[in-house]
Parts: sequence; C-alpha cells; structure tokens
Amino acid sequence: MKKLFIALIILIIGNTGFSQLVSTHGADFISENANSPVVDIEQIGRLITVASIEDGTIVVRRFYRGKWEQIGESTISGIKKAVKLDLYNHKNTPYVFCYYDNKMSVIRSMADVWETVGEVSFGSGNITDPEFAIIGEKPYIVYEDADYEMLRMISLLDNSWYDVDLISTEEASDYKIAANIRGDLFMAYTDGSAINFKKVNQTTEISEWPSLTKPLKIENINEIFDFEFIDNKAYLTYPNEMGSPVIISLEDAASKWETLEELETKSTFGGKDINLVISEYFFFTANSKTIQVAQFLKNNKKGNWGNVTNLSARKTTCVASTEYNRVIYVALIEVGTNKLIVKKIEKGEDDDKVIEQDSKLKKKK
Repeated sequence: MKKLFIALIILIIGNTGFSQLVSTHGADFISENANSPVVDIEQIGRLITVASIEDGTIVVRRFYRGKWEQIGESTISGIKKAVKLDLYNHKNTPYVFCYYDNKMSVIRSMADVWETVGEVSFGSGNITDPEFAIIGEKPYIVYEDADYEMLRMISLLDNSWYDVDLISTEEASDYKIAANIRGDLFMAYTDGSAINFKKVNQTTEISEWPSLTKPLKIENINEIFDFEFIDNKAYLTYPNEMGSPVIISLEDAASKWETLEELETKSTFGGKDINLVISEYFFFTANSKTIQVAQFLKNNKKGNWGNVTNLSARKTTCVASTEYNRVIYVALIEVGTNKLIVKKIEKGEDDDKVIEQDSKLKKKK
C-alpha cells in the first residue's frame, strides 16, 4: 500500500457511498501503561472483553456499565517478549493463551479469580504460529516446530500438557483450527494444491482423522486467512491469485463448500492480523503491511465491496476484532505510545439506502 493510500482501493461494482461510523468505545485509552504488541478482544457473556500485556503482566478488562474494569489479577507476569495472545470465550468463561519468552501458558478466570490451566508454562523449541481452541474444558494448541519442520499439537492429559507430531511442514504450509458449538474441533491446512479439512481425533494419527469434506482443490494455495464456526456453520477465507479475499462456507452436515464472496480485483488491504467478522455484513479487519494503519473492508452480501476505511489516524502494531449485536469492536495498540484503544464500527445512516439503490439497479439489468 502506497503512502498516497487514503482509504481508496477496492470497489467492484461502482458504489462509493457506503458509510460506517467508527468511534472510540469507552475511554480514549484503556490504560495509561504501555502495552506489548499483542492484543485480543471477544464478547464474553454480554460484555466486550479485551486482553493485553501491560508492564509484562497479562491484563483482561471488560466494558461494564459504561466503563472499563479489570477482571482480577492474572497469574502471569514478568513477560519480556510476547508473541501471541489469544482471548477465548468458553461457556462465558474467559481463557487466555499466551506465547511469550519461548514458552506457552493458559489461564482462565473462574468467578473473576484467575487460575493456571495445567502446568504454569510448557512448550519448547522454535515455535511459530500457535493456534488455540477449547473443546470440553480441554485446551488445544497446534503450532509449527521450525526446528523439526513439523506441525505439532499440545493438549491436556490428567492436567498435564503433552504433545504429539501431526504432519510435516512440507505437507502443510499453513493451518488454522476452529471449533463448532457441538464440541468438535477441526483443522484446516494447505498443501500447496488444496485446502484439507480434518476433524481432530486426539487418539489417532492425522492420516486417520475423519475428513470434514473432500480437499478443496486450489492452485498454488499456501495461505489461509481465517477459519471459524458460527454455531455449526463453517467459514473460511483464503487469498485468490491476486491476494484478495475469498469467503467460503459449509452448512452443517453438507459435503461441499460454497463460495460466498470473492474480491475479484487486486487488493493491498491488510497483510497481517486479518480477521473475518460476520455481522449484518462481512467485515475484514487487518493491519496494513506498509503503512501500519488498522483498516476494515466491508462486503454488503450483495456483491459490492465497500471502500477500505482507516480505523486509526496513527500507526498500529496489532489489531483484533469481534462482533456483538451487529456492532464490530476493534482493539488496537498504537505505535509510539503503545497504548490500547478499543473502537467500534456501526452501520452508517445511508447503508440501507445504498443497498436498496443497488438492488434496483441490478433488477433493471
């Protein structure tokens, strides 16, 4: 993205009138302390909750009765270098996964008191891209062990962490895990020519894991942007040959993925922290690789992509997003101040009018 970029790019069929209201949620800065460049945000219960690392300590806050309040005192402090922070909602209990200082930890808050899950820390070696999920009170982490060029999975057995080899990185260039509401855990991974979908079975080799569907054949596919379930319906986003997002979905018990939307023009949107948020529209939030400004890109489910919109006037080190009651909430860590900000994206006043006009134009055609 060039410096001249001012929220202009991506338009497929001609409307520039989409309007979204972006405003700060709560205080301008959630805390006065500097934060490590990792953040996550989730709806937990009926409250927007955000996790960050301040002065080497994991801090989790929720927005309650018009202000941010801290949830207890976490059990993890003394963090020097944080790489990944994942706030996870499991049955309205907040879990936090953290990869830091060449080790991993999981904590959860029970009645606002934080406790360690399993050993205080676990994992060793050259770990990259850990993916976290919880099934039936049991956390799972899939990660790449770069020393051995292997994907591995860590989970709990008798309250202790243990890991198993899954598949070589030659056979899986990228991967994501996601759980449905029924309590099944799935892993999507690419092998360069297809995206494979497997149901995790902890007791068998990955070659024996049941397939969710047949492999989705795609030429030169080496990356997955996002994989998630809403209830039992699966959504996955991957880049097309131009690097622009393609959204596919799978109905519960269906055997074939359906392409919902594809941006068919070249896009320089995003680059890292890309997250699909499904509300009244399809939203992507991401951080630009070049200008480091958090952005969002919207599709109105009628084939038109909205303009890329900057969420912040300043550069940001990381961005995370979630949805609640058709409002998108975005957590940002600013460059320079390293302070945490939460913003919300609400529907603009002219959105319904624009969509109605577009629908009439299509009918005339």
